[in-house]
Amino acid sequence: MAVRRRQLLRRCGRHYADVGAAPAVLDIESDCYPVVGLRAARVQELTVLAKRAGFTARAREV
Repeated sequence: MAVRRRQLLRRCGRHYADVGAAPAVLDIESDCYPVVGLRAARVQELTVLAKRAGFTARAREV
């Protein structure tokens, strides 16, 4: 059974939320968008660090 990317991210996001985590997408100005999993409390820290490096990061909404 094939699962689409958006469906996979939603499923992961729901599970992550249950355990206090969050998936986040990094925009590294490339043809890819890496997805990372981290504690929800650290999303803001990731956003700040990405901005400092000249990129963007945002938590995926579930």
